[in-house]
Amino acid sequence: MTIQSDRVASPPTDGLDSILIHNILESMGDSLLVLGEHGQVLYANRATKDILGYSLDDLKTKGLKELFFVDPSNFDFNQVFLDAIWKKCINSYSEVDYHHPDGSVRRLAATTSYFLADGEHESFFIGFIALFKDVTEVFRLRRIEKELTEEKERIAKEKISSLQKLAMGVAHEIRNPVVTMGGFAARILRDLRNPEETRQYAKNILEDARTLEKIVDHVQLYCNLPPVNIRETNPTEAVLAAISALSSSAESENVTLMFRDLIHQKRTVCLDPDLVQMAVENLLENAIHFSPKDSTVEIGTYAHDDEFTIQVQDSGSGIEEKDKSFIFDPFYSTRRRGPGMGLAIVERIVSEHGGRLEVESAPGIGTVVRIILPQKSIPRIDESETN
Repeated sequence: MTIQSDRVASPPTDGLDSILIHNILESMGDSLLVLGEHGQVLYANRATKDILGYSLDDLKTKGLKELFFVDPSNFDFNQVFLDAIWKKCINSYSEVDYHHPDGSVRRLAATTSYFLADGEHESFFIGFIALFKDVTEVFRLRRIEKELTEEKERIAKEKISSLQKLAMGVAHEIRNPVVTMGGFAARILRDLRNPEETRQYAKNILEDARTLEKIVDHVQLYCNLPPVNIRETNPTEAVLAAISALSSSAESENVTLMFRDLIHQKRTVCLDPDLVQMAVENLLENAIHFSPKDSTVEIGTYAHDDEFTIQVQDSGSGIEEKDKSFIFDPFYSTRRRGPGMGLAIVERIVSEHGGRLEVESAPGIGTVVRIILPQKSIPRIDESETN
């Protein structure tokens, strides 16, 4: 097909409406080209000169063929016109690099659509419109954001790897002495012949030894978290299992666990139910610890678009603003006693699932934590193929 060129014709200006439309088109910040059915330029607004780099006179006398199609570096840009002419799509959108006559490379968002005219018996194609928006700066910022995200992920992985090596070494060296101290303290505590003061000291030592053992257990769990085994499952079952596991702890603290399932009971989601249960258990343990007596911890599940959400809400002491950015860091805790690894484990499990965490909290009001996971799909295997 031959791309013909023609002189640019301004839109008709007979009548107030035509003048108004012409002024609107000329005041646009985006380049607007109107082309005929064979690719000839019929109209170009003022912004075209700034964005595409050619004057209106050039467009009038040379058209697309001489200005754009002779430059092989603008292959993707030229393809926008060819696709519009050949495919005749409505509202076709693409982003392409454009080699500007001034030597710069610009990122353009191109939208094309075709025109129809009403005939005596049917409508027929008469041309198309091409709109070009300079998104160079937006594209640059998106690229920087992507690079920063990748760098952040790389640093996070290195941090986890370094922490794993350090933590495993420390845990190994601590466990044996702690077990020994705890064992001797327990023997002293059981011997009723020892003075009450001595037995109280032994009790304190035993409690601290158990705290250290718990820290070691959490560190080893964090470092040796099993690989994610994604499978199709009912997410409600994992949440209910976590609630069941923490029900005794909640009862001993006079805290009620209330579950609301806002998704269909039979709905399945692709996740690792064991790890998700572990994550919910850690959130519940935290919520129960910070909740006042005779209060309620609400657990909810719901789905939206392509995401599945587990929400845990308490009416506890809340999180201070200065602490919010650290709560998912390993060993960080606002408890007087505690390993400070629970939320770090939650964060890692959610990250391994490709999900994210949201936290809303206010001191004296309470905290809401949401685990948001993508609803991944698992390719199904046809039974006839396996046979």
